[in-house]
Amino acid sequence: MSAVPLTEACCIRALLPDDGTDLRLLKALLREHGITRADSVHVRSVGMLHAARSKRGLLPEAEMAKLLIVVVDAATADALFDYICEKGNINRPGGGLVTMQRLGGATAFTLLGGVAIGSE
Repeated sequence: MSAVPLTEACCIRALLPDDGTDLRLLKALLREHGITRADSVHVRSVGMLHAARSKRGLLPEAEMAKLLIVVVDAATADALFDYICEKGNINRPGGGLVTMQRLGGATAFTLLGGVAIGSE
């Protein structure tokens, strides 16, 4: 049995407003950079700099948002981080937040021949 090769990688997470920015970014990352290790999920968030109105002693009401998660090779991580910030229009009121974390390693998998898991 041979070991699966790990490569240096980074995980970029972008908390984005629920306005379609995540889908535009996913399409652009695939089309312009060939990024296939990415996903977007629904989350609830409260903006820290957003004027939050709530009753005294209660937390403000959370809003729907999207969390974009992208795994990229460490060599291209800084450039893709900047690309996500620019293309996602993060530098606007309520534009979101982007973070990057080094991973211990990641393995790229390739699906062969369009075979679906569980098919016969």
